[in-house]
Amino acid sequence: MTKRPCFIPLCALAITVFGTSAHARTLNAIRADGTLRILASSDLYPFTFVTGGTSAGFEIELLTAIATDLGLKVDIQHAPSNALFQALQDDKADVAVAALAITSTREQKVDFTQPTLCATMSIISADPKLQVSTDLEGKTLGVTSGTLLETYVKHLDFPKTIKVYNNISDMTLALFSKQIDATFGYTIQKSFLAKVYPKYPVVFSPPLFSVPVGMALAQNNLGLRAALNIGLIKVMHDGRYDKLNQKYFNADLHCKHS
Repeated sequence: MTKRPCFIPLCALAITVFGTSAHARTLNAIRADGTLRILASSDLYPFTFVTGGTSAGFEIELLTAIATDLGLKVDIQHAPSNALFQALQDDKADVAVAALAITSTREQKVDFTQPTLCATMSIISADPKLQVSTDLEGKTLGVTSGTLLETYVKHLDFPKTIKVYNNISDMTLALFSKQIDATFGYTIQKSFLAKVYPKYPVVFSPPLFSVPVGMALAQNNLGLRAALNIGLIKVMHDGRYDKLNQKYFNADLHCKHS
């Protein structure tokens, strides 16, 4: 069951009653250290990536802005997506970002902030005929280990071949070299990938479904979760979030609530 957003007064109560994870650094410990440890993917354009030896991307800038408001410096490290949750559980990072879709299955391992954005998913291929999931019957599909799409592809109810890669760069190379027929990605990555890989044009299908994306942290670290949520609300209301949206996506990715 998906967790409901924690409203600020309830969060404060929960911090008092339940405390935090036995392993995760508390908000007070993070403040005492003065540094927020961030773990992110290094090749997920335009969410989080490395360019010229510097960490960049929508989620990096967003989280850095929140940390700055909290009076914290940031220590940004990079790891494959399938290593992020274990790093949080082992207290090797305070928060992880990699365009992480919020799902009930993942919430059994980690906690999430309120959504930072909502984005649609598309098929990515070199074949314009691949428009919907059923077009992938009999195809070879690539996914990265530990991602939402690995689970999604495995549950597609038709014959297909699945190749699992440790990182996005390897999977992208497999697509360009025609080792796989297709993969999946966020629809909003289309223009950015065209800039990064201009010699390898790819086709994005129409959006298949939408998912909320959030920042992950160790379970029950409620003080840090509340602080990040409050910081996210501030950034969303003072114009900085909209500027980042336009800079990286040229689109409004606010989650629309009915």
